[in-house]
Amino acid sequence: MTAERSTGDAVRLHLALVGAQVGFALFPIFGKLALPTLPALPLAAFRVVGASLLLALVRRLAGAPPIPPAERRGIFLLALLGVTLNQVLFLLGLSLTSAINATILMTLIPIFTLAAAALLRHERLRPRAIAAIVLAGAGALLLLRVERFDWSDAHFRGNLLLLANGMSYSFYLVLSRPVLKRHPALSLTSGVFALGAPGIVLAAVPGLARLSFPRVAPIAWASLAAIILVGTVLPYYWNAWALVRAHASRVALYGFLQPLIASGVAVAVLGERITLRTAAAALLIFAGLTVAVAPVRVPARAVP
Repeated sequence: MTAERSTGDAVRLHLALVGAQVGFALFPIFGKLALPTLPALPLAAFRVVGASLLLALVRRLAGAPPIPPAERRGIFLLALLGVTLNQVLFLLGLSLTSAINATILMTLIPIFTLAAAALLRHERLRPRAIAAIVLAGAGALLLLRVERFDWSDAHFRGNLLLLANGMSYSFYLVLSRPVLKRHPALSLTSGVFALGAPGIVLAAVPGLARLSFPRVAPIAWASLAAIILVGTVLPYYWNAWALVRAHASRVALYGFLQPLIASGVAVAVLGERITLRTAAAALLIFAGLTVAVAPVRVPARAVP
């Protein structure tokens, strides 16, 4: 019975990690389909409000307790990092660059998480982590075209916003781990969305006032629905659920799936192209991630 339960738990963990990466990978695809007629900030507002309401309903149905009022100040910081800044920076960046670039840069999140954990003194910055940061950083700089540093280039600005988004989410991951030891994943995910939504709605008010609803294409509304469920609620919950059941390195390893899935779909659905620079940047970032998550081999000692 114990072996069967252990196998079942391993399968559920694997499915949660794969499902989260598929959801995160499809989000920029749906975003690109929605953005032509639904601007970034209104889209972010609709996304977080819809996700917040759906998560609150699921939490109630599941019987998960809400976050206690005494802890809401700390949860507000998590909401600012993991929802408000994360959503706004991502969608603004996505509106300026390609879906392929977006998913490649999101692969940097585990690397940023190593740096954030070291900066907050949650972990020591070991030589291997430094090597991972250098490799992945070189890939990010290559994708940014830093040799030109052209602020007028929309792709440059979009990529820079996506990097800021990844840093914000990395600090959210590091700071949320202690909270997840005290509260269920569903409670935390619902709480951060509820507290993070008002800031996005406030930022989106001017865009919402100018928005002509009849001109929003049907595919944009359908993509918004997919973004809320497939690209937000499910992956956020699955990722938080997995984070308390697996080492961070194992969770990070599944991040390799994101750019592979998103790039294939972006080429097939959006007609995007994978350039030589994009491929080289992706290889450097993947190399950094591989160095970061590869298991350390400890030499066996001779038994006396």
